[in-house]
Amino acid sequence: MKDLFLKIKQYRWSIAILTIVFFIMLLLNWKTLYVADDYVYRFVYQSPSPTAFPHQQRISTWLIPYSMFNHYQLWNGRFVAHSIVQYFMQFNSKVPFDICSSLIYVLLLLLMNKLSVNLSGKKHNAFILPLIFGFTWFYIPYFGQSVLWLSGSGNYLWMSVIYLGFILYNLKVRTVNFSNILGAIVLGFLAGASNENSGPAAVLIILLFMVKRLIQEHKISLVSTISVIFSGIGFITMMLSPGSQSRGNIHRTWTLIQKNFAGIYKLTFDKWVWIYLLMAVLLIVGVVLKKINVDTIWAVLFFLIGHLAAVYAMAFSPEYPERTFFGGVIFLGIALFILVYAVFSGLTWTTVALSAVITVMFGISFGPAYKDINLSYHQMRTQYQIIYQAEQTKDKSARIPLMTMQKSKYNANYGVIALDTPPTALMNQWEAKFFGLNQISGYRVK
Repeated sequence: MKDLFLKIKQYRWSIAILTIVFFIMLLLNWKTLYVADDYVYRFVYQSPSPTAFPHQQRISTWLIPYSMFNHYQLWNGRFVAHSIVQYFMQFNSKVPFDICSSLIYVLLLLLMNKLSVNLSGKKHNAFILPLIFGFTWFYIPYFGQSVLWLSGSGNYLWMSVIYLGFILYNLKVRTVNFSNILGAIVLGFLAGASNENSGPAAVLIILLFMVKRLIQEHKISLVSTISVIFSGIGFITMMLSPGSQSRGNIHRTWTLIQKNFAGIYKLTFDKWVWIYLLMAVLLIVGVVLKKINVDTIWAVLFFLIGHLAAVYAMAFSPEYPERTFFGGVIFLGIALFILVYAVFSGLTWTTVALSAVITVMFGISFGPAYKDINLSYHQMRTQYQIIYQAEQTKDKSARIPLMTMQKSKYNANYGVIALDTPPTALMNQWEAKFFGLNQISGYRVK
């Protein structure tokens, strides 16, 4: 008990900061209701069409493997992400997800911080945590879709803790025993199957560290070798999904790939150029002040390579929505904060001042984002009330006001498919099935 008290006292500022972050995320998750694909994943997956199977079975834990088999065959191979999504869609309340996903976001910050501390060789600094939070808040693409939306969060936020856990595990664990080998197999497979670009980029980062160790120490980790092999098995399993093969079946010409490369560069460079410049400045300052060693430089370089690989791998995809750059942004953040730790770790008052600046910037940004999220929340609550009333009527039909256009990318409803005016619209049919109505039609509020 005394040791626990001392630990809490030692990390009191970190605990306080992360607790605040947790409640911020809990508020935003609570204000975000079900969106788009969430209504589809309430049921055992059988078809993207709500009319193909009129009598669909509600999902439950034991039906997830069967549902994911269908999903694998018909839609895509991201069975790890969608198993998480369907697990939470079995509940009649979104609260379990809201709490767990808020904790996962905190875990993401902790993993970014842990990797930055370990690879910089510096001590933990609590006041770098707000800087990491600020980075994720401002730079995670389409924050609402990739963090707050239940289906999007399962695909991006939740997968990030798997492949970052994979990286940390392989950097830390070297001893060969049964439990370590089992951990390598499980984490490797899950990381490989996490998604099409960020998971493989995480594996690439570990391979680079393995090559560096082989050259410098003439040693290779059996644990990491096994983990990488099983990540390859996970990736191949995901990519061989008949659903993914049919949906991604395009003729990839060099001209198309070049066009995609140019499009990704145009979409991302202006957003990240200041991070690149900041990293260059920190690297020069760190070298001049002798706060950065060669190992730290290699670590930064490896995460930068992972960042670029995760982003530009999407040039080989039929499309590259911004939220798919989630992992690339996280790898960029780790590269940045390795340098931040190297330069600022011992400068407590400097990091306090920087944290204060980031907090003010976050507050300015949070106001309009929350206002937009809250507006959507109340509009959807109004829709739900009308739907609940319609459940009690004989014809089970609801006519509801449609949501106004969202303005903030922090809003999970921004840019995703939603209810429309005719009852035959895709989401109208899915929501009608979700709530047990015969039909839902909409009208636009003037």
